Amino acid sequence: MCDELFAVKIKKILYHYYLDMAIPILSKNEMIEKAGNLSVLPSVARKLLETINDENASIDVLGSIIEKDQSIAAKVLKISNSALYGLRQEVTSLQQAVMILGFKTIRTLVLSVSTKSLHKEFSLTEKMMWDHSVAAAIATKLISGNLSSDVKDIAFIGGLMHDIGKVFMNNETHHSFVKVIMDIYNEGIDSITAEKEIYGYTHSEIGSAVIQNWGLSPVLVSILENHHLDLVGLDSIEDPVVAEGVACVHLADNVCKVLGIGYRESDESMLLHELPSAVFLKMNKERLDELVEEVRNTYEQEQSAFE
Repeated sequence: MCDELFAVKIKKILYHYYLDMAIPILSKNEMIEKAGNLSVLPSVARKLLETINDENASIDVLGSIIEKDQSIAAKVLKISNSALYGLRQEVTSLQQAVMILGFKTIRTLVLSVSTKSLHKEFSLTEKMMWDHSVAAAIATKLISGNLSSDVKDIAFIGGLMHDIGKVFMNNETHHSFVKVIMDIYNEGIDSITAEKEIYGYTHSEIGSAVIQNWGLSPVLVSILENHHLDLVGLDSIEDPVVAEGVACVHLADNVCKVLGIGYRESDESMLLHELPSAVFLKMNKERLDELVEEVRNTYEQEQSAFE
């Protein structure tokens, strides 16, 4: 047994040595510049970004853009009809979806489903990352149920995109990011610590900087930048929409850890009710226990809508 453990340790040391010697690490600015190329997005998403600050953009314009990509259009309709939105009638067209759910919600859905295409490869690692993002989006949708519509919309896409920086780091420096994954799974350390040790920066920094360059909402930028609450406290965030959005995504991220979605195993020892995000959102242990089961059931029921 000791010989086996020794062999495993030697193999791990040699693997890390290989990565350290063979794989260059991009600087933060280099990573942001490479990842921020809009060509990585589907043409529909790129055109949609052009409408974000266009006050004259109409339902017809939005519909015509989305209809050019039938795959994205189908996913938007599928999610619109899912239990996440609880509509009383089936939505059969994009125009109808926009009329019922609103321009901002549909635009958010398009950007959300487009993020899956950002993965240059889609093996087990990428699938785990995507599954985690979908579960986090579902969790934020449920967590934000009693909050304002502004928070609901931004929290949902924040949940789905909160780890987009990991996607960029994995795409541009795959072998180095594999080392991050190995350290998280084998050493039990958190992603922020692992990334800082290997890269000197984190996925939160990369993700928020890239979407800021894309011209996305400053609120969403703040959510991606602060969703680990490692740089700022919720009480110090002046904008209530930002504070509630960050809290929703932080709590959703940790609910996924409890459920083990995107992780090697579940962490049932986590005390969700003691998290600063749970305290900020005034969610007690009883409500959080219910929430975990709601997220588990909804994820199992609705994850296929995001495939």
